[in-house]
Amino acid sequence: MTENQTKPEAVAEGPTAATPANVYDHASPKATDDVEAQKPAPAAASSEPAAASEYDDEAGKSIGIAMFVCIIVGFVLAWIPLIGPYITFCCLIAAIVLASTITCGCCCGANLKLNPKVKRWSTATLLCLVIQWVLYVIALIVAYSGAAASAYTYDTTTTEITSGVA
Repeated sequence: MTENQTKPEAVAEGPTAATPANVYDHASPKATDDVEAQKPAPAAASSEPAAASEYDDEAGKSIGIAMFVCIIVGFVLAWIPLIGPYITFCCLIAAIVLASTITCGCCCGANLKLNPKVKRWSTATLLCLVIQWVLYVIALIVAYSGAAASAYTYDTTTTEITSGVA
């Protein structure tokens, strides 16, 4: 390109959806130095109702809160001696039932119009609760089998099993 050649001038395009006709038109009668003042005012939020979604945002909220409360109560009361593990186990079963209701859409969850992301979170929660339940059962089996094994000793000289209790 030589110095004598000039660059072609940009062709002004018409208004688009993002820029109305008079927003940046300084020849407009409304032209001022304040570009922000030239932009149209946004529609008030209360003047038009939001587009209705096919999903209910409040659906399943009470079931989810009940499930969360069951999980928290189970964790908090697990530390109570003697009855804590039983309370935890009952709360865990109740939380699994509530998560299943949301995930599967059975019982009181049948008429809920849940967002798919809510169902995915509920399914993930259900999976974690089931894994926790399986680990809880395994821990109980190991604990009781270990307690039963320590109650008896094996005497290698006489090959007899004797009670460890005197």
